[in-house]
Amino acid sequence: MGKTALITGGAGAIATALSRRLLQQGHDLVLVDLDEDRLELAAQAAPGRIRTLCADLTQEAGLAATVTCLRETPDLVLFVNNAGVIRPGDYADLTTADIDLHMQVNLLAPLRLTHAAAQRFRGEGQGCILSIISAAGLVALPGSAAYSASKFGLRGLLIALAQELEPAGVRVRSLLPGAVDTPMLRYEATHGGSVLNFLNKDVLSVEDVAAAALAAMDGRKIEVSLPASDALLARLVCAFPALMPKVLPHFHKQGEAGLRRFIESRGLTRPADTPLT
Repeated sequence: MGKTALITGGAGAIATALSRRLLQQGHDLVLVDLDEDRLELAAQAAPGRIRTLCADLTQEAGLAATVTCLRETPDLVLFVNNAGVIRPGDYADLTTADIDLHMQVNLLAPLRLTHAAAQRFRGEGQGCILSIISAAGLVALPGSAAYSASKFGLRGLLIALAQELEPAGVRVRSLLPGAVDTPMLRYEATHGGSVLNFLNKDVLSVEDVAAAALAAMDGRKIEVSLPASDALLARLVCAFPALMPKVLPHFHKQGEAGLRRFIESRGLTRPADTPLT
């Protein structure tokens, strides 16, 4: 019997690293993404074993097509919520389109797709729903309010869903990584994203995240944070939100140094008028 995994954001950096490992484990893949050119390139990694679906998850047609894939793909054993987007900046400065985009891609689409996967897997008594959420689901930072709202919402769904589906033999697992060196992080670094993303000496690689995702999928924990030390600090800070304005400034200079180090090491350019947040 074969086994197939469906991954949203399937042409992205994290999905590419994860796909490589899943192929090595014997999975066939269905990659869902908005970028048709990158999907075609991704499919070349394993001709015949990777199918692609070009779909805009902010549109009903794209969601419906992906739901159909989740319901009808033979031998589906794994669904990965990976697609994500961020528009950094103070919440009052975001456009309504920015706010809607966060909610549509990071929350509403995963809710709809996870619903379809949950129905199928519960009926079959098997399967795993793996979501790559972000540490923004643990701690809400200035400059990422809309992003955090979407990730907090998704995390809440998955905590409850894990308990609902466990008796049916379905695993619901979430990975909450800190800053990962992806095009999205580089966009944040050069467009006013929070300097607190760069507190650690080194950001995570996509290979770090892919390895942790597979470990989370096969493990017993509902949530896995990467690195674990970040999760401990995030949970502590968010347990006392009134203290955040007093605590976060102490980390700001460390984050500024980390951001500058990241920009220089990757050869990036930050506009002179882009604020540090």
